[in-house]
Amino acid sequence: MSYIPTTMIILRNMNVNVKGNKFVFWDAYYCQHNKGAGCMRIAIMGAGVAGLSCAFELEKYGIRPDIYEVQDTVGGRGFNHTAGWMNIMYRPITDAIAYLKTEYGIVIKPMERVTRVNFYSKNNSASMTGNMGYIVLMGSATGSVYNQLLDHIRSPVKYGQVVNFRQLSEDYDHVVVANGTPDVAAVTGNWQLDIAGYIKGATVTGQFDPQTIVMWFNTDFCQRAYGYFVPWNDHKGSLILNMQEAGAHAAAINWKKFLDTIDWDIEILEEYETQHHIGHVHQYQFRNMIFTGLAGGFLDPLFAFGQIASVASGAAAAKAIVEGEDFDQLIKLWTLRNQRLRTLRRYLDNFTDDDFDKAMSVIKTPFFRTLAARSNVNMVWLASKLTQTVLGKKIDQYQV
Repeated sequence: MSYIPTTMIILRNMNVNVKGNKFVFWDAYYCQHNKGAGCMRIAIMGAGVAGLSCAFELEKYGIRPDIYEVQDTVGGRGFNHTAGWMNIMYRPITDAIAYLKTEYGIVIKPMERVTRVNFYSKNNSASMTGNMGYIVLMGSATGSVYNQLLDHIRSPVKYGQVVNFRQLSEDYDHVVVANGTPDVAAVTGNWQLDIAGYIKGATVTGQFDPQTIVMWFNTDFCQRAYGYFVPWNDHKGSLILNMQEAGAHAAAINWKKFLDTIDWDIEILEEYETQHHIGHVHQYQFRNMIFTGLAGGFLDPLFAFGQIASVASGAAAAKAIVEGEDFDQLIKLWTLRNQRLRTLRRYLDNFTDDDFDKAMSVIKTPFFRTLAARSNVNMVWLASKLTQTVLGKKIDQYQV
């Protein structure tokens, strides 16, 4: 028999993995109920963005993974809040919603489009308008990204399950770590912390433009991080403060300063807070485990955008497992992006309020507006290259 390249052929309900002159057949139902030759047993730790995306991709090959979720529902670990998927952060991808549909067959319905972003520093401000991105709902609420992803899959989620990654590694051929925390990577010595972050936020009511996001940069209350507001609609929104190296007590002080500074006419419906550490793994594949989503360090270290990269990492894990492709190569777009953003983060870690004021002035220039809103220039790549060239030595001493 002549050599046949590695591929996947789907014949009705039977799947055939062809590698060299070896054919391996498996049936989705059979493999869920039996352990035997030809059955690939896959466990997914976590039913978040990465885990559900991995399950959806595996189902395209006829594989039903076992999905373990410690919470009683998807999105239950966090809190209900709105998030912005900003086009400028994903280039060369120009439209995140269209990308998910075209690349992965995942259809996400956003709450609204973003047509304006207002930026405020201590003594300056700027605005950008245009097709800036989308607003989506995160958390366990109906219509959240988690629940929309859940609607895509047929595999049942095993809720309220406390599982051990070591045991899963023994019981399954492959384990996809997608539990939304760096704990497993840290325990295995595979985690590098980049940002010790803390979030305090609230669901608020007031009068808002439903297509406008607001961001604040002020060292008085968020060090070199940021505060932001993303609306749910014209009378409700999420007001959130991201801080660096702050605990609960410091966060409470900064939160009060934040509210006093912006002086908005709002009513707080609900407050929430949590640690929000961001880092990266040294190895994305460890033994028979693949690290995805936040557990694999796919949140960017600049503004903590991570949902699109998490989808990509989950889908890539499925493809790497089934087709034998190199996971590191499949996710290269996102790992390079985060490396560049780490460079920018180290640069911002040295900013003063005067620097943030100057940044507002740059945003107001016609040249920047053209690059950011009316071109497809990869701003992350451009900014990181400029930073490395102009301020390389200053940044290197702060690299982790």
